[in-house]
Amino acid sequence: MALVATFALSTGYAQNMEQATEIFNNAVTALNEDRDNDALTGFQQAMEMAAAAGEEGVSMVNDCKSVIPGILLKMGKTAANDQDIDGAIAKLNEAIAKAGEYGNTEVAAEAKELIPVVMLADGNTLFNAKQYAEALAEFQKVLQYDPENGMAYLRIGMTQNRLGDQAAAIEALEKAMSLGQEDNAKKQLLSVYANAAVAAYKGKNHAEAFENAQKAAEYGDNSQVYQIGGIAAFNLKKYDESIAMLSKAKQGNSISYYLARAYEGKGDNAKACEYYQKIVNDSNLGAYAKSKVSTLCK
Repeated sequence: MALVATFALSTGYAQNMEQATEIFNNAVTALNEDRDNDALTGFQQAMEMAAAAGEEGVSMVNDCKSVIPGILLKMGKTAANDQDIDGAIAKLNEAIAKAGEYGNTEVAAEAKELIPVVMLADGNTLFNAKQYAEALAEFQKVLQYDPENGMAYLRIGMTQNRLGDQAAAIEALEKAMSLGQEDNAKKQLLSVYANAAVAAYKGKNHAEAFENAQKAAEYGDNSQVYQIGGIAAFNLKKYDESIAMLSKAKQGNSISYYLARAYEGKGDNAKACEYYQKIVNDSNLGAYAKSKVSTLCK
């Protein structure tokens, strides 16, 4: 009876392997035809049957383990291309798990790198659609997978700025600067502080306008920033600071007017005259300039 049982068991294993081989081959065909779901199901079934066959199925089990993580990775990429972000993340996480279980470090590494890329792309789509709250949430998710992602911090800063949270925007952009996004972050910080300077200037808050213009100037050149900062400094009677900023602004009659007044304010009548004389023919400022020339420029 023992011999009969052993023979029956061996026959069963052989039949299992024959069926497993057929399923495996069909899975290979499906994979070559980009029928990824069918391929994945087939390799999983073949692996299960081969594992039940013991030593005879070891080679097939290993073959299945070598290909399954790659299929999951491919499915994640396909979902991302189809804008199925949740599906893409799910498949990529599944690829990471299976790759870890089966010892496929290459697939695991690629999937881990792709997750933040997919999330950033989705966040960018939402940002461009002006869905800023949703975009912010997506950019913040990136940091769960890659806490040192400078691009995520850059986009968080830009989004916070659009949402009107200047402090949060600055914090994120400064972090982005330290994580390889220095040039892009500086441009955004210039924009944040410039907008704050403009808003303060319109609200006649000269101290705040000057302070924000100074900060903006730390991150790049901007004629409007220099003009606003220079005029605000003049109104605060910070004449040297006013002259320094106005001298960097795009020159015109309005700038010459404030430069003249700033030099006059600090007692440098010679320089004041130089700028008043530039605007004596201006339709709006000319009469005032001529009166100053007649009294100062003797």
